[in-house]
Amino acid sequence: MKIILSRVFNAPFMLILLAVLVKIPLLFTGNIQEDSFITWRVARNLVKYGVIGFNGDERISASTTHLYVFVTAFFQLIFGRNFIDPLLVFSGILFAVGSWWMAKILFPDEVMKRGFFVLLLNITPPALTASFLGMEYGILFFLYNGLIYFGLYKNKKWAYFLFPVLLLWTRMDAVIFLGIFFLADFYLKRKINFIYILGGVIGVATVVGFNYLYFGEIVNHTITAKKIAYKNLMQNNSIEFLLYQWAYYGGLIKKYGLFSFLLFVAFLVFLSYVVFKIIKNKKAGTLTSKVILVSVLVFALAKITVFSLFKAYFDWYYWIPRVFLFVVILYYFLSVNTWKKKIVLLGISIVFVGLYVFQMLQSCTVGYMEERQRMSIAADINKDKVGIGKSILLEPAGIIPFYTGLYTYDEVGLVNARINDEMLKDEEYWWMNSVVKFHPDYILTIAKKPGDINSFYKMKPENRADFNRDYKLLKTYPIARIHDNAPSVLKWIYQIRPIGKDYFLYKKRSEKP
Repeated sequence: MKIILSRVFNAPFMLILLAVLVKIPLLFTGNIQEDSFITWRVARNLVKYGVIGFNGDERISASTTHLYVFVTAFFQLIFGRNFIDPLLVFSGILFAVGSWWMAKILFPDEVMKRGFFVLLLNITPPALTASFLGMEYGILFFLYNGLIYFGLYKNKKWAYFLFPVLLLWTRMDAVIFLGIFFLADFYLKRKINFIYILGGVIGVATVVGFNYLYFGEIVNHTITAKKIAYKNLMQNNSIEFLLYQWAYYGGLIKKYGLFSFLLFVAFLVFLSYVVFKIIKNKKAGTLTSKVILVSVLVFALAKITVFSLFKAYFDWYYWIPRVFLFVVILYYFLSVNTWKKKIVLLGISIVFVGLYVFQMLQSCTVGYMEERQRMSIAADINKDKVGIGKSILLEPAGIIPFYTGLYTYDEVGLVNARINDEMLKDEEYWWMNSVVKFHPDYILTIAKKPGDINSFYKMKPENRADFNRDYKLLKTYPIARIHDNAPSVLKWIYQIRPIGKDYFLYKKRSEKP
């Protein structure tokens, strides 16, 4: 067995292939991050209409990532409607390559440790989600590690220019990473890296310039829309809740509360011990590898802290930071730990396989729900043979608009700025005002019906009769029925952590009663 593993681990192609293959089962869970479909529809809009937008010839930066839009458009040109699986596999390959680069830095001459590092890192929950849930994070991890490997480790001048540009075209918040690693590079080289600065300046200038010239705005519209829509979303601004949120997004347990917070703090205490032992150990690693490890840790904690405090509510923002936390932990157990090596390797392998199973089950619960709810809603709408000529008002703007092709108004305004205009005019009744003004052919509401007590979909008393006259309730999609009909294992998980809400689909009456 050791001989076989040694041959596989010593061959980069085989090791990367194995790291991708262990993630392939995630494809069969049906779990794809909802916001991926927004980027994919923007890419399809580019292919079909030649416009970066969401609704035909309307220009709007509805995706947070420009580079991933172009990559997805390329895959759609090649594979057509069957682009999703090839794109996800491509993302998984890029992530695996990125992990191999990191392993080359940390274990330059230790083949077995390098191989176990790559495999174990790729089966952690954040690595699985970053690789195969459809977002841009496989590319982002590839670029992060490309800059670290070819820049800080190999000192290739071209890397200091190319990777900052590509990173900023992938996500503008990559400036956090670039800033931290600029300081790391300065510490190692003891001089200012002007090529690095030039790459960052060119990256920012080209993205901002493109946004202004093409969309008429400086930052992506998604940022503007969220700022408007989420202004009053979280009413609890207490220190206690912010700390709980910090622990929620920094850890793997998706529960707000004291237990999750204490567990995350305990993890950070252990992490501090790990970093101390890594730095003090003179036999393991070089100065460069230790600086890189400390830098990825600083980046991870900085992004988790900044994004959680700024109320960035979406879990995918934290996938890569969590991966880097696992990088530090794995390095410690594989290289610094002085306990019995074989027992420790067996122990962490069992733990990581357990985490792998945990993520697979979690993805199965999400995939099962999506298949029987939002995918089902899209299928029901498609019975009317709809397209861009018909419209819908809903949230979120992912699966259903992608599969129906409907002209879309979303409740955040990510894909249609007209919604944000209505929010600015009337914070309380913008939803009903949008219905009156835009007359969408379909309306989808979550959790409650329009006009219900404590409903998000507020309307004045005089609007209720008009709404009932113009729209009929086509179908209800209760989440309880999905949970009750789920296989026993998934039903048990739903009981522990209920996910999903009821949906109500309305259709505009062809003839008013």
